[in-house]
Amino acid sequence: MIFSSRSINRIGLLLAFAPFLIFSAMFMLIPVVALLLGSVGGVERLSFEWIAKVFTNATFQRSIWNSLLLSVVSSIGGAIIGTAIGYAITRTKRPRVRRALTALATVSSNAGGISLGFAFITILGAAGMITILLRTFGIDLLSFFSIYSVIGLMVVYLYFQVPLMIVLMLPAFVGLRRDWSEASDSLGGDGRDFWRRIGIPVLMPSIVAGTVLLFVSSMGAYATAQALIGSRINLMTIQISILRRGEVLYQPAQADAMAVVLLLIVALSVLAYHLIQRRAQRWIEA
Repeated sequence: MIFSSRSINRIGLLLAFAPFLIFSAMFMLIPVVALLLGSVGGVERLSFEWIAKVFTNATFQRSIWNSLLLSVVSSIGGAIIGTAIGYAITRTKRPRVRRALTALATVSSNAGGISLGFAFITILGAAGMITILLRTFGIDLLSFFSIYSVIGLMVVYLYFQVPLMIVLMLPAFVGLRRDWSEASDSLGGDGRDFWRRIGIPVLMPSIVAGTVLLFVSSMGAYATAQALIGSRINLMTIQISILRRGEVLYQPAQADAMAVVLLLIVALSVLAYHLIQRRAQRWIEA
């Protein structure tokens, strides 16, 4: 049998992509299918009672509300602070300082997990360094702030969300061309006119897309919340862990159903991010 050059190229591309396809099937496709089947009781016992219970049970409703509230507030806060710091970094006139701050933001954006939670406990916990230091000056930090509360969890989330927003916004700030500002000046506009009519409209898709990505990052966070608050605050990821590993409340089908709802929220958010980012990319590549 004689293969044409086009057939050989297709076979070569298929073999080249085979490891990626196998990896995606093993760690993405198969787990998602198993999760969907588990949420409805499998093929033999097909039922949507567990998914319906996610929206009717008061405990599960509260976990969804707490997760959404925590993610929305922390993502908006991280977007505001990260955007401001990102703009300041791009306007820094010293290249070494700019490169150092960019590298620091890149490294910090990947922080998280149990190590981050433990770090904040040693700094702002009941026996943390800053807590003890403030106590020597007569300030009781624990009287108005606790790292083990929702507010404390938001502070910890900001540690990796702010750098992530900085990294996401740097290309957008670089895309703001100087000649746009010069054109605005030549037409009689001042700095406020430039930002109101040009700068903010151009940056808004990137800001919204970055905020959505921070929301996704916060919704899926588990290890940091588990290390700090355990089961004291009812979050979706914590609730899934309780239903999966609990000895009294061991309900794997219910855990899969809640995981499907969480997966749906994250998937819709990621889709919105890509749609918004596609619009923002036009200005960056222009």
